[in-house]
Amino acid sequence: MLMISYILNLLFPEKCIFCGQMLSYKEKRAVCSECNKRIPFTPDVIYQMGEEFYFDEAICLSYYSGIVKDAIKRFKFQKKPGYYRAFGKLMAEKIKKVTSVSNFDIIISVPLHKDKYAVRGYNQAHLISSFLSKELGIKEKSYVISRVKNTKVQSLLSRDERNLNIKDAFKVLKPNEVYGKSVLIIDDVLTTGGTLSECSMVLKEAGAIKVTALVIASGKNFSIPNGG
Repeated sequence: MLMISYILNLLFPEKCIFCGQMLSYKEKRAVCSECNKRIPFTPDVIYQMGEEFYFDEAICLSYYSGIVKDAIKRFKFQKKPGYYRAFGKLMAEKIKKVTSVSNFDIIISVPLHKDKYAVRGYNQAHLISSFLSKELGIKEKSYVISRVKNTKVQSLLSRDERNLNIKDAFKVLKPNEVYGKSVLIIDDVLTTGGTLSECSMVLKEAGAIKVTALVIASGKNFSIPNGG
């Protein structure tokens, strides 16, 4: 197995997603050691959400700043779908630090509207959720939920505009696969929490008993109460 990895690395050398440095085939994170030191990691805690949110808790890999912010923009808007492996590995490490994966029955991603998917060619959140499903041994069921409204880019809107923009954007297609389940939902950035909350609301309406959000980064202006 090591020999195969070594040969594949020679033919298709992996690069750090942050600086582009070639990585050794022995590197497990797909991130170089120097850039790993520069990642603005959040504390290893689960954030308990307030009553204004429909998801119960959130796990954030890092703050939305520096090299992580730049990499997320490339991941989403500059045709870098391969970044999912590096982000996925880091997110898997984070979730194992703060909770047990046995707490989750299914994993899903925040869906992308079909029109946006046609332009981008991939859903970055779904790439990560599929990777984490294999990495953590949680059933991936993103097909249970769909984005039925083609919303505007949330980052360009005010808080009130974001809430209106995302309202009625999602629909659960297979309630029977959500009912009674503890759901881990994946997205890239948590800012106001509007998108994840709207997704979680329809999941709860379909019978999900708990929804935990796992994101690459949380916006630095987003304040959520500390959990344990």
